[in-house]
Amino acid sequence: MDEKNSFFKQGLLGVFIGLAVIIPGLSGAQIAIIFKLYDKLMAALAHIFTKKSILFLIPIAIGGVIGFLAGLLAIKELLAISTIAVVCFFAGLMVGGMPSVFDEVKGTKFKNIYFLNAIIGIIIPIIISFLAIKLNFDLSALLTNPPFYFYFILIAIGILLSLTQLIPGLSATSILLSLGLYTALLDCLNINVLFNDYKIIIIFLMLIIGIILGVLLISKFINRCLNNYKTGFYYLIIGLCFGSIFVMFYNPEMYDIYINQPSTFNIELIVGGILFIIGVLIIYLIYKFTKNKKSIN
Repeated sequence: MDEKNSFFKQGLLGVFIGLAVIIPGLSGAQIAIIFKLYDKLMAALAHIFTKKSILFLIPIAIGGVIGFLAGLLAIKELLAISTIAVVCFFAGLMVGGMPSVFDEVKGTKFKNIYFLNAIIGIIIPIIISFLAIKLNFDLSALLTNPPFYFYFILIAIGILLSLTQLIPGLSATSILLSLGLYTALLDCLNINVLFNDYKIIIIFLMLIIGIILGVLLISKFINRCLNNYKTGFYYLIIGLCFGSIFVMFYNPEMYDIYINQPSTFNIELIVGGILFIIGVLIIYLIYKFTKNKKSIN
């Protein structure tokens, strides 16, 4: 039974990681912390070629594909109806899961450096999001007839995207939006486009290569931090988590909504507020149920 529960939990984590590519500000890494799978995920990625790691990652990979496709087909449509409402719901999930993040440092002796780590963690995603809004590049024009050097840029972007899924508080969507690639790449994820232009396939392959390289390199570094500086690193993560919740409401796509308020803006805020509370309650109740179950066992 435990194995089935673990498989389901890992698969659900994969779904959220897949959704994180589509939903502004959502971080797969923070969901991993909420599910108490972050350490195991980093260890598995750092030793990815072992049998134990492969078995652990299989349900996450399956869930990731499902989450990405669901995001592409369903969430994308919901975002078109009300980005604010969708973001509020997922922000609620993040807030509801914060107690599980604090559990990781519970009972450890506090040091002043830990407070500094948390502050740095809060600031990093906010600065990145601020720069994403102010320095709005547009690389989408290069997708139609990409020069040779653009493929190397895509690998670098892929590495950045991998970083957003391994470290809480960083958003893949914000990075793609700031580079002017988010909407363009989503539009390219169409069977007709992919079959009619082989260059688009190469573009996605370059991104995937970058993501794989980033995962292999960054996961080893994070795993080492967790093994040697776990408490200090988790205080950094706590800051990143708080920063990521703020960034869900402060990123290029959301900023554009604030500037060009639709006629339904106030209604969306009300619905978003309700969904935010629902999101908080869902994850917090799951957290309390899991914690009580462990204490009984």
